[in-house]
Amino acid sequence: MSVADNFTDFSTGMSFVFRMAVDEYHSERNWTGLIDRYWLIVEELIADPRAKHLPFMDNPLPTLGMITIYLLWVLLIGPMYMRDRKPMDLRRVIIFYNLFQVLLSGYMFYEHLMAGWLSGYSLTCQTVDYSDSPLSRRMFNLCYVYYLSKLSEFADTVFFVLRKKQSQITDLHVYHHSLTPIEAWILTKFIAGGNATLPNVINNFVHVLMYFYYMLSAMGPRFQKYLWWKKYMTEVQIIQFIICIAHCINALVTGCPFPRFISTLLLINATIFLALFMNFYIESYKRKPKATTAKLPPAEPAAPIAQEAVSGVQELPVATETPSADAECAPKVAEDINNNSTSNNQTAPPEGVETDAKPFEREVAEGKDGEGVGVEEPTNESKHQQQQQQQQQQLESSMGLRQRLPSLQS
Repeated sequence: MSVADNFTDFSTGMSFVFRMAVDEYHSERNWTGLIDRYWLIVEELIADPRAKHLPFMDNPLPTLGMITIYLLWVLLIGPMYMRDRKPMDLRRVIIFYNLFQVLLSGYMFYEHLMAGWLSGYSLTCQTVDYSDSPLSRRMFNLCYVYYLSKLSEFADTVFFVLRKKQSQITDLHVYHHSLTPIEAWILTKFIAGGNATLPNVINNFVHVLMYFYYMLSAMGPRFQKYLWWKKYMTEVQIIQFIICIAHCINALVTGCPFPRFISTLLLINATIFLALFMNFYIESYKRKPKATTAKLPPAEPAAPIAQEAVSGVQELPVATETPSADAECAPKVAEDINNNSTSNNQTAPPEGVETDAKPFEREVAEGKDGEGVGVEEPTNESKHQQQQQQQQQQLESSMGLRQRLPSLQS
């Protein structure tokens, strides 16, 4: 029975391997021998013999070890190392790294089309070709390159850590980068071709757009105007997983001879990624931020208006025909009153009685800007007092003039 036949009847092969493993455990109860025997059976019955001598392909331990180191660096070692250090300036490195990923993804996208999907592959159901034909070998080599590319993408998160961009290291980011290498290893080890490579074609196209976006973003503010399409890039990723889900469901429903176990795993994986990306899309682009009304601090009581020191003479308002618009008029009036002669029989206010604030000071206390503030309008009583004062001053001046006239005549 060939490898292709085993893989077509994947469920029977797995049941056979499982029964042999159980029998081995009950007979000897040797965990080490059980794992060795189990893996040997898997290698002989299911694995693609072309992958046996490639680096990291003999068993999954090297890949699992690299994933473990990646998670330790991202979640523990890296943040501790950068805690007391400044973010590294890796702009040039990131530009060339993203350019490399754009070219690599473009190459893999082209090779996927030329090795199968534009060379006879069926969009509805395509089994794995394990022969050594040129197209089959080309697809197998491409799957191995795809696996290596997923290992190289660990650098995405390493750059985030070194630049102290912890907000970019989301659960979706870590889940994606830690899961895809083991998926690509399984692809290369067991199913290098067929239905399992359709998600890779779409993924390569999406990565061309994604890393090109990252490259422009790293090139500085001059290129920010060209980054308007980020939202649509996320929509393309969502469409990618919808296509993968539909493709897997079609293979399961129509009875495609592609391994149902693998189709089920691909369906579950695509559904998880769709949910994660939909949540990211809604949080980033659709959910409107809640209107937050800033709580105003309680109004502080108005500070008491400072009273100017008075000279003991009450500062009376002066009646004027046209109040001046200049804010300085009030202080001038007060000064004129204080400089008047004390012969006007004016008495000072009793102690403890405060004078009224000036009009401009009241306007400021009310929150106005003081523009156009004049002197307070005098009352009828104050007008009468002013008239009496003026008459008394005129009388005194006339009496003083009469007393000076005789002296001049003599």
